[in-house]
Amino acid sequence: MAVDFKEDESFASFVSRVAAANGTRSAQTFCQHMGLRFQALVDGDPTSVTRMLGLCRQSDKAFAVGVGGRDERTYRFGTETLLRSNLSRRHLRACPRCLEEDEAVGAGPTGSRAYGRLAWLPTFIRTCPEHRTYLAPLPDPVQFGSPHDFAARVRLARRSWDAFRDAATPAAPSDFERYIANRLLGRRHPPIWLDEFPLYAAGKLTETVGAIVNQGRNFITGHLTNAEWLEAGRTGFEITSAGPAAFADFLRSLHDKFWDGDGDFGGRLIYGRLYEMLAHENEDPAYDPIRILIRETAVASLPVGPDHRLFGVPSPRRWHSVHSATKEFGLHHKTARKMLAAARLIPSDDETANSRTLVDAGEMEAFIRRWQSSLKTDAARERVNIGRSSWEIVLKEGYVKPLIENYKEHGVAPLFPVDELDRFLARLEAVAPAGTTSGANFVSLPSAAKRVSTRLAQILEFLFEGRLDSAYTEPGARGFEAVRVSVPETILAWNTRQYQK
Repeated sequence: MAVDFKEDESFASFVSRVAAANGTRSAQTFCQHMGLRFQALVDGDPTSVTRMLGLCRQSDKAFAVGVGGRDERTYRFGTETLLRSNLSRRHLRACPRCLEEDEAVGAGPTGSRAYGRLAWLPTFIRTCPEHRTYLAPLPDPVQFGSPHDFAARVRLARRSWDAFRDAATPAAPSDFERYIANRLLGRRHPPIWLDEFPLYAAGKLTETVGAIVNQGRNFITGHLTNAEWLEAGRTGFEITSAGPAAFADFLRSLHDKFWDGDGDFGGRLIYGRLYEMLAHENEDPAYDPIRILIRETAVASLPVGPDHRLFGVPSPRRWHSVHSATKEFGLHHKTARKMLAAARLIPSDDETANSRTLVDAGEMEAFIRRWQSSLKTDAARERVNIGRSSWEIVLKEGYVKPLIENYKEHGVAPLFPVDELDRFLARLEAVAPAGTTSGANFVSLPSAAKRVSTRLAQILEFLFEGRLDSAYTEPGARGFEAVRVSVPETILAWNTRQYQK
């Protein structure tokens, strides 16, 4: 005698019910009589499944989702994959009210009508959506061989049915459970981001996220109750079902651990159990998109650098903290803070810890490199080849700008970037190219100011406006003191300016 293999039934349940319908004591005994191994059928061995369905004249159901199949660590149901740890196969659970309805309206001998739903196997599902109760654990097998013998375990439950029924206490099913069931059974559902992951990864990620939100980032897995896991799935699904942007927001919400502390960044410190799961408990590439998203979010928000190997991978730097910059460039933190404030890269009155004061990494590195290569006043004058009094005028007129323009107000020493000095030299060379003209009428810029009885600033203005066409730089020389201008040409420029006034 055979029973009907239900669309949403596990194959182990089906075989068990066939055994019960034929009056045998256990599914193992029945299979032995048929020349089959019950465990092979439970594991979805294709040859054994084909033969069993042939005996039951239901060969057309060989590819039913409930048949499943397994390898060393995974179980496949249709297109979905679950891990052994995701399945409650030895500790079977059921909804007592569903079983009562099966017996009331089902076909076949009593004891073979109630069937085990495939959706009762994943640990991610804890409730019955029809009766809004928790699934109740079936009694452990006694005096028969296999824990997968569903009908035999229901038969044991009947000895204390009221207690079994009372164990299925009221509970509100979650959208997360509905999502897992729909995917497992191949039912259509609105596409979401989680669909990109294997079912086991989508479930594990969702529950972990929810448990962190509800219980804290360092929750202990074994301490959560069934009810707490139900709520973890519910909470987590609100985040993971909303897509990667919502997941990134969740990650950023965990950064408070960094901002509220004063230590260095650490993946485990910030992300807790989520990081431990992804970094230390498995190397499954199915989670790689999550690892990448965590790394990208951390880099975009925190002073993470190449020395922080998130999931074993060096991280590019998006932000520098004062601490990380001083460490990388060998600076004293007080000096660095003073200079950064003077450069308006950080607020001058900011009391945030050095490790929590952030500056865009590109801006920070560019400023520090410019700072470290800048010259003090004497070295800057030597590079430009200019006297002290002329140098003061050049600075006052803004032809050369110090690294920190208002350095006196900020209490820092004057420093002059090399690129700024070279830019000034290039301007001089552009208006006074190297030449060989000589004579008493060609003098240095300071001398020209004296000869014309005007300010050096005026001579520089004429020079850079292109009014001194015959200006040149003495061969083999360089810089300000090597520039020569024509006195008559300078007088003409001065007279022309006076006339225009």
